Amino acid sequence: MVGSVIVGTGARLAGRAIGRTGCRPVLMGILLASTALHGASAATATAGAPAAQVAQQGGTVAFAIPAGPLPGVLAAYGQAAGLQILYPTEIAQGVSSPGVTGTMAPREALVRLLAGTGLTARFADADTVTLEKPVAGAAGAVMLDPMTVQGAVSGDRGRSEGTGSYAAAGPSTSATKLDLTLRETPQSVSVMTRQRMDDQGLNEIRDVLDQTVGVSRMQSGALGTDSEEIYARGFAVNNYQVDGIPRSTVYGFGDSISDMALFDRVEVVRGAAGLLNGVGDPSAAVNLVRKRPTPTVQGYVQGQGGSWNRYRGEADLSGPLVENGRLRGRVVGAYQDGDSFIDRLHERKKVLYGVLEADVTDDTLWTVGVEYQKHKSDNASRSGFPLFYADGTKTDFGRSYNSGADWAYFTHDNLTVFSDVKHRFANGWTATLNVEHSTREYDGLIGYGVRGSLNRDGTGMGIWPGRWNSTLQQTSINADVTGPFELFGRKHDLMAGIGGYYAKRSGLDYPLWFIDGYDTSISNYFTWNGRIAEPTLNPTGWSQTNERQMAAYLATRLRPTDALSVILGSRISRWEQSEESHPDGAAGTATKRSENGVFTPYAGIVYDLTDIWSVYGSYTSIFKPQDYKNVSGQTLDPIDGDAYEAGVKAEFLGGRLTASAAVFLIQQDNLAVADSGRFTPDGGQAYKAAKGAKSKGFELELTGEAMPGWQVGGGFAHTSVKDASGQRLLTYVPRDTLKMFTTYRLPGAWDRLTVGGNVKWQGEIYNGSGSRRSEQGSYAVVDLMTRYQVTEKVAATLNVNNLFDKKYMTSIQSNGYYGEPRNVLLSLRATW
Repeated sequence: MVGSVIVGTGARLAGRAIGRTGCRPVLMGILLASTALHGASAATATAGAPAAQVAQQGGTVAFAIPAGPLPGVLAAYGQAAGLQILYPTEIAQGVSSPGVTGTMAPREALVRLLAGTGLTARFADADTVTLEKPVAGAAGAVMLDPMTVQGAVSGDRGRSEGTGSYAAAGPSTSATKLDLTLRETPQSVSVMTRQRMDDQGLNEIRDVLDQTVGVSRMQSGALGTDSEEIYARGFAVNNYQVDGIPRSTVYGFGDSISDMALFDRVEVVRGAAGLLNGVGDPSAAVNLVRKRPTPTVQGYVQGQGGSWNRYRGEADLSGPLVENGRLRGRVVGAYQDGDSFIDRLHERKKVLYGVLEADVTDDTLWTVGVEYQKHKSDNASRSGFPLFYADGTKTDFGRSYNSGADWAYFTHDNLTVFSDVKHRFANGWTATLNVEHSTREYDGLIGYGVRGSLNRDGTGMGIWPGRWNSTLQQTSINADVTGPFELFGRKHDLMAGIGGYYAKRSGLDYPLWFIDGYDTSISNYFTWNGRIAEPTLNPTGWSQTNERQMAAYLATRLRPTDALSVILGSRISRWEQSEESHPDGAAGTATKRSENGVFTPYAGIVYDLTDIWSVYGSYTSIFKPQDYKNVSGQTLDPIDGDAYEAGVKAEFLGGRLTASAAVFLIQQDNLAVADSGRFTPDGGQAYKAAKGAKSKGFELELTGEAMPGWQVGGGFAHTSVKDASGQRLLTYVPRDTLKMFTTYRLPGAWDRLTVGGNVKWQGEIYNGSGSRRSEQGSYAVVDLMTRYQVTEKVAATLNVNNLFDKKYMTSIQSNGYYGEPRNVLLSLRATW
């Protein structure tokens, strides 16, 4: 007996010969090496997660496993089916499998992928499959007893790619860094899977969040212009993570332009997430999880074309780079170019991502990677159009009106390198070290025409001109350990870590908003086509912002009984931010703010009522320094408060369908609220601090496979935000939203066809008062989707968005901005 292998849940393919794959590892090596030479080859860890926790009896799973060496095929199967596969190493050496594609029961898929291998399989229990090689001349199969378990620590146990499901594939660490399923997590967590993003054609993070339950997107300008706000539970969402690493809140570090080609899924933890972010909002934390290399060769190329001359090309290649499979890689690239329903607006982007991972030992996984994203918007405006004439009556602009100058542009150039090492100890503990460095640059030549008061003859308006240009850097380091321990005869879990980041923004200062001698006026706003003299903008000095955060955090899950879990955690943080400004010919100024020893407690409880139903409750505190300023130019005090949540969660059909219901209460002071019509000394919007702000509401969500071939994802959310006197706040953010997307793969002779639809509804919003009160009534937008499997490897998908061409505004704050009219997107994808 040479040894044995376990693949599937909690284990990965490693430490054995995968067999010869011809030139494919060589080809993969050449491609990834070439990518590395161009500064964009990299690595992340492989998935090893159960996709649907499907038992041997019952429902179906969508499989897309190509032919290849048997060990790699079995690893992919174990991930997709949520099963452990046990077999002696030697019986798989040099054996190939035909793979398996299609939606079917795990048992049927296993039979197909073992065809021609000479091996047989049996279910040892509902979650474990053993393979055996029949002995010649024997009356029946003889099971070879496994001796050892080989396989490096899992890089991503929650991978959704290849599952075909809208439900979370496995555990999530986004809320507490403990390895918990969504049902075991005492907070509301929504997961946008790879299949869901592909089905809806969601290519950007803003589109993903727009379809996420309990999240509202308020767009008021072109992508990349910082004129897009995301809200959850009544507050702005500013906490972003990538693979669990928090992003700085310094201006420019937001992930609003992130392209989804790089990511396996997006996990949104609604409510406060201070345990892992330290400083943050009580709205939500958004964690983008990168794609990982795969144990077998796989890939796709995709072309898209749609309304307003939008075109996109995307390619993805992944697999082993050496014959024993201990080095794997992946490269992803995308290019997009197109116009918009907004006149003259043109956008284009380039995306490149490379990732390598290596099994240094059977228990140590090393990942290194690079991602690059560049985006540019031409003729771009930071705002829409005036909602009122000077006399107080309402305007009526078309949806395509562009208030941007024809020379205005916004560019973002982002490069990130990252590496992590994970080591699994014999006692079940895992240690992880993450290091990441990000360099970014943004450049915006600003000119948008919403200055002044519009007269009915088209006069009275002008542009706000200026330029923003800065370089940003962030270096993050995090180290943590997780594992089980025993206390009072029961097994519990513990997580402990330290981490932090240093972020810097620096750049030249340019004239902004007010430029001596420059005529900003627009002669006729109704006929204006963006043509106006470009101002001369010479540097006026330089400025720099530095931010540091260091923290130690700890969390444990105690299991007093099999049905009861108590999660306790805390974080001690140090936060510091300094700003320097050095105008030409004048003495520089410097300010510094810091918060030391900030204590963030976390507590949660989960009780399993049955095998299906659980109830939970959680509490955490809120602390966030903010950059908003009042009319005097003074920075508002940090936000502080408390967040409470309670609810019920359920897993149906072996976890393939999940449901949740939550109620929440958030109390905080110093919430920044726009001081309507008032400005800071430098011309920016002034804010005032609201005392005793309170947000409360509830959320309902249903996600997964309701029946074979039928996927659903969506829910309803209600939020009410008021100040201490009971006055409603943030009236321009909807209190009620409903989102539901569903697809169905037809049975029988029609099984090549999948049809789907989406409904997104939101309640009314308003802003202002009296004759200057702007309103957007409740509305619904309907989308349709259909996919046809042309061949086993080629599929065509058509998305029709805003089918009934509903006209609605996505922003009614100081100016108006419309949502997209009816549009189509056709995608053609070939896989292997």
